[in-house]
Amino acid sequence: MYIHVGGDILLPINRVVGIFPYEEEALPKDTLAFLENQTIQKTCIGNVTDAIKSVVVTNHHVYYSPVSTQTLYKRSNENVLDRLAEDEEGSIG
Repeated sequence: MYIHVGGDILLPINRVVGIFPYEEEALPKDTLAFLENQTIQKTCIGNVTDAIKSVVVTNHHVYYSPVSTQTLYKRSNENVLDRLAEDEEGSIG
């Protein structure tokens, strides 16, 4: 299953480590340091100058997303629920 995090980016749900709201003034110093370090290592994807609403962390990259954490959460749950429904339908017949 995949989750659309904005733009042309689809991520496998099983690779998502966390989805966090992005409010630069409210982020803890450790989180800001992590994001800065990822930027230096060039593992960040997305335009920092765009309206960032959330940060999606995967095993290998950090994605800046214009989509809110609530919407991303709903999308991930919808995908999981769809998959469960498909599995149940497949096991009936």
